[in-house]
Amino acid sequence: MQSAMASSNDLQTQDAVAEKAGVSQTTVSRLLGGKVDPQSGTLRRVADALGINLASLLEKAGRAADSPLDQITRESIARPRSVPLISWVQAGEFGESIDNFQPGDAEVWLVCPRKCGANTFALQVEGNSMQPVYQNRDIIFVDPDVEPTNGTDVVVRLEDRNEATFKRLVIEDGRSLLMPLNPAWQPQRIALSPDARLVGVVIKSSRIK
Repeated sequence: MQSAMASSNDLQTQDAVAEKAGVSQTTVSRLLGGKVDPQSGTLRRVADALGINLASLLEKAGRAADSPLDQITRESIARPRSVPLISWVQAGEFGESIDNFQPGDAEVWLVCPRKCGANTFALQVEGNSMQPVYQNRDIIFVDPDVEPTNGTDVVVRLEDRNEATFKRLVIEDGRSLLMPLNPAWQPQRIALSPDARLVGVVIKSSRIK
């Protein structure tokens, strides 16, 4: 990417690339620094602006080879469904879906590694309650359109606190319970309160190293 900018007559600055590609200067800066993986549409616009193909942009973006986020982004060439990476605060605040998210609303967009619904979003795991299956900082892809069933891992919105939690759904004797996967985590069974809402089912995870 840097070499393409250097060889251009009118796209040698980040501002110039951003203006031509229709993205923010911050996006160009972070792409150059390898700090974020913008959605595939953003990548394509930057590549088109520089007159290089998407594969070349990925190779020249300055990111570490074979990182999980790189692998997710490269899959956008063949399976282009980008979803927003949102915060746990946002997960607690949204309503029936997050289909109000549009390019630019989330700082980072990732390509979901498998088939997913239109309202799918990504979260970065915080804490150790779901170890060893999920580690702190793992990326989970959550699909609100998947029906939660016994044994599925779910994100739950806690209406009274405007926050979200991530646990395994266990249905016992007609009761819905939330269970951490870490055997050392207490409590091991949490009753799903009447004001809690199942936001979506975890359909895929990716480990960030």
